[in-house]
Amino acid sequence: MKNLKISKQLILLVVGLMIAFAIATSLQIRSSVDAIYKERYDMLRAEVQSAVSVLKLYQAKVTAGEMTLEDAQKQAYTTVNGMKYDPDGYFFGYSYDVQMVFHYDASKVGQINKGQPDSKGKLYRDELVKLGQQGGGLVEYYSTVKPGQPVGDYRKTAYGQAFEPWKIVVVTGVYMDDLDAQINSTILTALSGSIVLFFLAMTAAYIVIRGISGPLNNVHAALKAVAEEDVSITIPHTGMNNEVGMMAKATQSLQEKIRERHAMSDREAAQQLALENERENNLRQQQDEATLQARVVTTIGQALEMIARGDLTVRCADLGQKYAAL
Repeated sequence: MKNLKISKQLILLVVGLMIAFAIATSLQIRSSVDAIYKERYDMLRAEVQSAVSVLKLYQAKVTAGEMTLEDAQKQAYTTVNGMKYDPDGYFFGYSYDVQMVFHYDASKVGQINKGQPDSKGKLYRDELVKLGQQGGGLVEYYSTVKPGQPVGDYRKTAYGQAFEPWKIVVVTGVYMDDLDAQINSTILTALSGSIVLFFLAMTAAYIVIRGISGPLNNVHAALKAVAEEDVSITIPHTGMNNEVGMMAKATQSLQEKIRERHAMSDREAAQQLALENERENNLRQQQDEATLQARVVTTIGQALEMIARGDLTVRCADLGQKYAAL
């Protein structure tokens, strides 16, 4: 991680946050889906319990001797058959041997449904009766018919609860495709929102990365030039008040130190050149003086030699202004 560029680290950070967001969204969606299904299941349970409570009322009349069992069952089934709830909910009952005891469609009463599977091969009726005798339970199955829809496989959920005094299981079921459509819509909306949010986050990350890596690259290029002792370059981003600005100011300070060192080197070179010029001038003057002195000595020597020979008319050649007195 330490060796990764800042831009890649930022990208990893954004991707990590988006993954965490996706996981949180997925968990939230799952929780919402579970809550939606639970609400539907609780509704089925409550409706069946309401129907069973009607049977209990009539059984109480039988126990009190106010009605015969046959009359009580007949009136109770009629009452329950008249009970409806949204969406398109109704009740029916199976005996413990899975025979239809009551149904709003009288043609189905008396049918033996034991061992009769749904379109997927599931013996849901037998399972409902079994769960009903165990205190109640939910069973999912498929129906090939749905009002207003063509023949097909439509998912349904039923809840069954036994009424032990009459040895029957009261059942109600509802189609689940409306919930499935609602849940799919919720998932699609969440997924679409997540995709939009992902692209917005990546766009924002790109802008932030450009805002960080761009100035950093500029400062890096300037620092490289300063390291090569290029003091003519202008250090960028020195006006920024963040870490990039601090780096730029440090680079500018380094550049100033190099510029001062260059100026000092130039001054030292100029001084050295002046000293060398002065030394050369002194040497040249000494050489000229020695040459002049040698010429003076030679000239005077020649004159003295001629005088020694008795030539008193001899005159010295020009010795120059400095030795004219001689």
